[in-house]
Amino acid sequence: MPDIALFLSTAVWGFSFTVLKLVLGLQVSEVLFVFLRFLVASLLLYPLCRRRLRSLGDDGVKAGILLGVLIFAGFITQSIGITYTTASKSAFVTGLSTGFVPIFLLLHRGKMPEPPIILALVFAIAGMYMLTGPAGGGFNLGDLLTLACAIVFGAQIYVMGIATRKFDTLALTWVELSATTFIAALFLPMQNIRFEFSLEPVGAVLFMGVIATALALSIQTWAQKKVSAVRAGLIYAAEPVFAYIFASALLGERFNLVQKAGGAVIIVAILAGELLPTLLRTKRNAVAG
Repeated sequence: MPDIALFLSTAVWGFSFTVLKLVLGLQVSEVLFVFLRFLVASLLLYPLCRRRLRSLGDDGVKAGILLGVLIFAGFITQSIGITYTTASKSAFVTGLSTGFVPIFLLLHRGKMPEPPIILALVFAIAGMYMLTGPAGGGFNLGDLLTLACAIVFGAQIYVMGIATRKFDTLALTWVELSATTFIAALFLPMQNIRFEFSLEPVGAVLFMGVIATALALSIQTWAQKKVSAVRAGLIYAAEPVFAYIFASALLGERFNLVQKAGGAVIIVAILAGELLPTLLRTKRNAVAG
């Protein structure tokens, strides 16, 4: 069940790229969408974690606020970026976020990534070039913003990895979502507010807030206590594949041969970054034992 739950959550996140592409920009302004999405999610999650919030203390709240800043930066660059690029390219470039985690380890602790991780990052960059380079229509503003999103999400993953070892995960997530909502509210006056009260934008806010954020995060928190990090990473690697399937079926997006090869290289790089370090550690432990 945990594997199936994570797999379904990954499919939901893949579908979310199509949802964003359909409504952002013309029907809903990007900052307002981020605000509404995280407002809905934080309101829904509050009853589940209100008793745990006291356990965070000042340090836990500060960590949650930092994560909220990173989440806001990531989602706003992704939301604006997807209006200038395709949903499929946005998903694959966003998927590079895990590849940037070792860079933050190097910056924070001065620890060099293991050679397989460096190799995986090189392959991921090569795949991104195939996906967004001349054969893919050129690297545009949307791709640049989405790359910035992936880098910020890499930082968020790194910080979350540190924080969850110290603080309650669900309570920390609620502070993160609430901080994101508050920051988005601060930025609302800086953008022309647009919201068409029709089925698509209302449905998109509810889907992203309830299903893709509150429910999916709750499932992720529950399932990852029962599934190894490697298995979870393998399942998450399917997200851009789902995104391409949905975007192809519903938006008519198609990759050419070079872009398909680039997407495949990115998936292989993500899998290699998750699998190879663990396999090497297992082999070293077996030899030592």
